[in-house]
Amino acid sequence: MARKRKNSNESAKQFNEFLKKNKAGIAAFAVIILVAAGAAFWLSDFFLNSPSFSVDKIEIVKPGREGAYRLQNEYFRLEYPVNIFTADPSVLSGKIKSKHPEYQIVVITKFLPDRIAATIKDREAVARIKVAKILPIDFDGVVVSDSGNPESLPLITGLESQLANPKAGTKVKSKRLNIALNILRQVYSRVEFRGSSIATVDITYPEKAFFVIDGMNIVLGSGDMGGKLDVLASIFNDPKLDKSRIDSIDLRFTDPVVTFKPEKK
Repeated sequence: MARKRKNSNESAKQFNEFLKKNKAGIAAFAVIILVAAGAAFWLSDFFLNSPSFSVDKIEIVKPGREGAYRLQNEYFRLEYPVNIFTADPSVLSGKIKSKHPEYQIVVITKFLPDRIAATIKDREAVARIKVAKILPIDFDGVVVSDSGNPESLPLITGLESQLANPKAGTKVKSKRLNIALNILRQVYSRVEFRGSSIATVDITYPEKAFFVIDGMNIVLGSGDMGGKLDVLASIFNDPKLDKSRIDSIDLRFTDPVVTFKPEKK
């Protein structure tokens, strides 16, 4: 115990001697720490509260006709200014989407000191539905306001009769529509069907669902859509088969039923 107490006293003595010899250096170090802390606090307050970094509107950027993105002279005005450092891109993106459901993708980019831009991708129509009137929709089932050339889009028929007349930006809630859009999505994803044109998708009776492609009625029915499209692709790739003579193909059976158009006399 005496040895430990002696060692402790010697350590305290050495520490005191160190303080006496280095008073100036320690004081300078303490001043530097205080100045650095004060500067950090001032900078933090400046960056977070200065109006120089305050943003009250977001620039809307969309792709032009040639595909290049450009400012559209449109702005999304915020209810209250946000600080560019603390502004959450996901929150801002959500606010814009909630006000503009016609926007499918919203990517937020910050530019110091006080500029925020939102790169927008509008919803793209992939089909038309027939309810109270004919309306273009995208793959999410959302009604699209500007569809370019709607007459060239496939027409989905046979939806539930109780569907109302949805407005642009509204998602159509329909099980039959989901089935029809899934058919289109899978057909469009196949290399074998690229260049083909789908005219209609009829979902009046889901167990007899069919679509018309290049003038041919393709009966899919329900279940194993991927396997049925594999069979259809093999039929399309048969060099011995003249597709222009095919009237319909029923894929609901193990052996597909191919019906040909009557020969012209």
